[in-house]
Amino acid sequence: MNQPAKYRVYDPSQFHFQYLVQLTLKPKVVNIPEADLMSNFSEGETRYKLTDYDMRNVSDPIVELLQKVIGIYDGACSKRSAYHQAMGGKPLAKFVGVVRNKSCEKSYNIKIADRSQKTYEVFAFHATAKENIGSIIKTNLDPNRKAVHGRRFGNGCYFSEYPEFSARYGKECMIIFKLALIEGKYKKVQPDGSGFCEQLILNDAALFKPVYVLWFIDNPPPKST
Repeated sequence: MNQPAKYRVYDPSQFHFQYLVQLTLKPKVVNIPEADLMSNFSEGETRYKLTDYDMRNVSDPIVELLQKVIGIYDGACSKRSAYHQAMGGKPLAKFVGVVRNKSCEKSYNIKIADRSQKTYEVFAFHATAKENIGSIIKTNLDPNRKAVHGRRFGNGCYFSEYPEFSARYGKECMIIFKLALIEGKYKKVQPDGSGFCEQLILNDAALFKPVYVLWFIDNPPPKST
């Protein structure tokens, strides 16, 4: 690589200042990659009470993770905000549970590793009764299970990218799932024809996995392990 030329000028009339560049040394910030952080969680649900943490202190990797979860739930964008106002809001999260289900994760990872299929991953919500949380964490949702609220758009497990919509089916808790959307493997209901889906319906349990639980009540039941 050629070094830039250097010039020595003795007559001040032959040069003038045009730019000033200021260099600032930044302190080194050590972050734990989320994949490494998640690998430290035990099977089942690890639960955190939000008021126990200084949510401004993102030097704490747990706080950074909790901020991410709340950010997924709050959805700071114009489309989500407009829907939030139209639906009259959503419950306030008081606890966040981090979910590990290695069997679900293995099946899911096999699906998204298949490069022959174009896969689009999204976070989506599924509200339910608090009594169901433990079994869902342990065994995932079952597309063949008898529907509790009906299946207007056919068989499968129903999710929504709008937590306000999901909250119509449960006010105590809600699970955040990660979905692998593969063309022809899901149905979608989009009120405006684009963007976030009010409902996503999937029939293959390997295409979704529970990742977080939001608790809206003061005294959630004992954690699932």
